[in-house]
Amino acid sequence: KLTVIIAISFFACQKQTDKSAQQTKADLAQVESVAAKTESQKSPIFHSDSPLGTELKNALDDPSTDKYFVEVFNKVRIVKHPDDDKMLSVTDSLFSKDPSKDFFYFIVFTKSLNGADGFYSEAAGVKGTEFLTTKTESFADYFNIGPKLDDTDMRNWASSIVGEIQIEREGEEAMAINELESQLRKNIKYSRKEYSLVIEKFIGYIKKVQKERITSH
Repeated sequence: KLTVIIAISFFACQKQTDKSAQQTKADLAQVESVAAKTESQKSPIFHSDSPLGTELKNALDDPSTDKYFVEVFNKVRIVKHPDDDKMLSVTDSLFSKDPSKDFFYFIVFTKSLNGADGFYSEAAGVKGTEFLTTKTESFADYFNIGPKLDDTDMRNWASSIVGEIQIEREGEEAMAINELESQLRKNIKYSRKEYSLVIEKFIGYIKKVQKERITSH
């Protein structure tokens, strides 16, 4: 009888141990799931394994990346700074000599167009126009496959370019826009078909913005 009691106690303990082990595994699995979800939410833009997505992630993870640029990226708009030169460095970065961060700087500049006004808006128009006309393929490539870019960003670019045209070619806006269209098409004439589609879409935004400004006056 004592033997039976001992045997029952042994199996009961064994069953409890197995149950505890299973619960421990379940708890660990839940922790790992939460951790994975947290990490995913922490950097939702990096699900893409595209080269540009990787480049963007590396730039943000790099401790040497200017914290002001990261702030503009995170707030998705230009951030006022007591040092005007610091703000203008965002426009200058479009022509950075660091190829590992080219796309990051393009994103930061693009997002800085949100809320841009005054001296910064004018500087952005100048640098943006220069970039668009001298690095047309890069512009088209970024808007073709780059993460974190959408139609609002393209429209902001168009507004910035039209604003610059109105300053530099006042009274000749229509002619200037026609000249810009021709130049952009020429710049990507022998490029990938996808680039042509991006540029044609952008030209459409240029015309739309210009038409809206004429109507509003």
